[in-house]
Amino acid sequence: MKIVHFIKWLRLRDGGTVRAVIDLCEALARRGHDVIAASADDHDLPPSWKGPPVPGTPRSLRLDLRDLALELKGRPVSEAVRDTPLQFLSKASMHAARDTLRGVDVLHVHGMWATANHQMIRAARAMGVRHVISPHGMLDDWSMSQGRLKKRLHLAIASGRSLATAHAIHCTAQAELDQASQWFPNTKGVVIPLLFDTAPLLTLPGPAPARAAFPWLASDRPVVLFLSRVNAKKGPEHLIRALAIATRGDTAPWQLVIAGPADPPGYDASLKALARTLGVDAHVHFGGMVQGDLKWSLYQACNIFALPTSQENFGYVLLEALACAKPVITTRGVDIWPELESSAAARIINSPPDTLPRALADTIAALLADPAALDRMAAAGRPWALSFLDRDRILDAFEAMYRAR
Repeated sequence: MKIVHFIKWLRLRDGGTVRAVIDLCEALARRGHDVIAASADDHDLPPSWKGPPVPGTPRSLRLDLRDLALELKGRPVSEAVRDTPLQFLSKASMHAARDTLRGVDVLHVHGMWATANHQMIRAARAMGVRHVISPHGMLDDWSMSQGRLKKRLHLAIASGRSLATAHAIHCTAQAELDQASQWFPNTKGVVIPLLFDTAPLLTLPGPAPARAAFPWLASDRPVVLFLSRVNAKKGPEHLIRALAIATRGDTAPWQLVIAGPADPPGYDASLKALARTLGVDAHVHFGGMVQGDLKWSLYQACNIFALPTSQENFGYVLLEALACAKPVITTRGVDIWPELESSAAARIINSPPDTLPRALADTIAALLADPAALDRMAAAGRPWALSFLDRDRILDAFEAMYRAR
């Protein structure tokens, strides 16, 4: 098959969705498909994708994105960090996109609200090319409650038709489909987990590299790790408040590590200020962006991984932590929470935001007081995660979705 994947920005700093698209393109190409990764930012793609075609390797199609709001300010589009209705593919890029779509079996678009996504879908529809949409959690109840009126207007003007005419709507978990299906014909929904390259997790580096890079890990106190985009939606402030609840005087029963890029830039400064205000800044450490073996090592250097998120479509980091044999604490805001709970390696909290810090503090305290339970969770999590992320099973399902009539 000839398959085009489109996502507006292929920037790894944007999180797990981008990683998923890159891994899926690469895996499909290795299976012999002709795969093109189209985007307005391909900086983080492997160089081999950008040169002359190589068998078994995806090709990159770089398209030009305009941003009228930034242009009026005399600033480059590279400074854009958020979707806005005033971002769209240039006329020349649409000519290139239509040339690329000739003879394509399926266009797979990632995300819901980018104007460029629907430009691509309209072009595919006009050429008789089927399209698949992966909303990546953007149609979840929580997501739809944010900017509610604007999103309903968008559905009425553009994205609703894209959903109605789609060949399939790809959801990553049954819980996502249950929430999203109110916005499209229920016969179109297909549940397939995101693809994940588990090869780096088969041989782990151990905690030593992280302890060498981050001296504060050498403490004999337990470590609770948050690793994700440092964004308000992900809930890092709840962990800071949980640590303050657990701390007595100058004595904290555990230390908190917050790793990942600040989103938006400077958001981490507000978290540091909160930690100072609550008197726990000496026990909260910021690791910044962590990648490669150092990331796997950081997982191994912690005792518990926690992601108290308001909404998470798939939660790559949760599966990474489990695959690194670390117990996980998260919320029902994660669409795969039933699957995680079935692993016997995760604790799922169902609390409103105002009581979430107390629930986190109590759950962390209970686990740290029961080392045997932590050991059982660690032993259960790694094999479960590696099985859940089985690449061949997931790739078979994607191919079946693309071919289905």
